[in-house]
Amino acid sequence: MNGRGLGVVDALAEALPQVIREAFVVLTQLGDAWFIFVATALVYWYEDRDRGAFVLAAVLGALALTVALKGLFGLPRPPAELHVGHADSYGFPSGHAVGSSVLWVVLALVLDRGTRAQRLLVAGAAVAVVATSRVVIGVHYTVDVVVGVAVGLAYLGLLVRATDWEPGRGFAVASAVAAGALATNGLTPDAVAIVAGVLGATAAWSAFGVASRGRVGPGVALATLAGLGALGYAGNSLSASLAAVFVLNLVVPPVILLLPVAVERVKRASGETPT
Repeated sequence: MNGRGLGVVDALAEALPQVIREAFVVLTQLGDAWFIFVATALVYWYEDRDRGAFVLAAVLGALALTVALKGLFGLPRPPAELHVGHADSYGFPSGHAVGSSVLWVVLALVLDRGTRAQRLLVAGAAVAVVATSRVVIGVHYTVDVVVGVAVGLAYLGLLVRATDWEPGRGFAVASAVAAGALATNGLTPDAVAIVAGVLGATAAWSAFGVASRGRVGPGVALATLAGLGALGYAGNSLSASLAAVFVLNLVVPPVILLLPVAVERVKRASGETPT
């Protein structure tokens, strides 16, 4: 168990009915990469654009930090026979714990729904559910998720302090962390994917961020999310070459950032075209 097991994963696997463990496979999606990007896109499209862009920078940095730390420590997951569902790559720290901590807490800080205390309470509950789910489904040790939450919260706190909520600075920090992921992992699919995503987002925000004021309709948003889901699946789930992984992941964050620009330009073109 490499000193990280504490016997918790084995005990839960023996004590919990299989149906309960499988239910936690659904709950763990609250910290999955697809959920993180969907939530970020919706905040960017329908809430404050500057704060939404900062959320994107924060979650990209969190994902890059996870890849960097996994490559640095190189610690395995629990034995495969304890897993419920698919999990690969290294186990420490938990990427779901890092990512969900950053996502849910930053959403609690930027959104304007209820009181801040209420939003933080919801965020804390969501992070706890995700962290618990990773142990229940047997893909992480308890230490992995505890450290993951601590890393995510520390990273977010330092990011806010260093950038003062400025998206451009947030993307610069994410770029530096992505370079660290490449250094600790080499040219692996995970490292290439996060480097591509950060580069695409940074370039898109630098070039067009200030112009992203168009209103995105629900139909356009749904179609775009479906398309991005297909790209993300192709880039991360299929046996694609590193070049394909780079290109596919390069596209996703810029589409999120540039969709309002595209919508606005299409509307202007339609208005200028004689009927």
